[in-house]
Amino acid sequence: MKASRTVVNGTVSAVLMTMLSWVIVGCSDSSPLASTGPQVGVRASVTAATASTTAFNGFINFCHGNVTYFDVAGPTAHFGVSNENKWVTGNPLIDGIEHNTGRAIIDPHGLVVNLDNSLKPDAVNGTWEIKQQFRIPDGTTSGVGHGTGDLQGMTMKFSTDPIAGAVSDCNPDDFKAGVHGVILSPAS
Repeated sequence: MKASRTVVNGTVSAVLMTMLSWVIVGCSDSSPLASTGPQVGVRASVTAATASTTAFNGFINFCHGNVTYFDVAGPTAHFGVSNENKWVTGNPLIDGIEHNTGRAIIDPHGLVVNLDNSLKPDAVNGTWEIKQQFRIPDGTTSGVGHGTGDLQGMTMKFSTDPIAGAVSDCNPDDFKAGVHGVILSPAS
């Protein structure tokens, strides 16, 4: 019984990681940083003038992942994942280890994966608490994070790009994706 459960977990993990790979490879930049709301006039203020925006670009290396549950109800599959990833952007406010948990639904309309991420930069005493979503078939992936500790009051917005054949720096059996975004810092 234990051996068959191990085989099933391994098979489900492999299938789900392959599907997640397809999700990332199939994603395109949907420019989540652009406003989708109606255009309105902006009033200048001293606060807005002193706030800063810092762009970042780099990679998310997928290191380890697990399927935490799997359930099929009719044409819909529900599953959970947990992953450890390494962000490398050259920005000390970003670069570090990310732990995430996710919930996914696959149904006749496509695949949606919602992730709750916690990214701990190596050089900063704080974390980014992130909400991220992958959607197929529309091919969008985006995330928003809010800082804690030394990052308190900052917001990060990002999207990911597939990189065909790119091997992860922390696991040669896994892949990496491009990441780009901005850090919004409050006025000082």
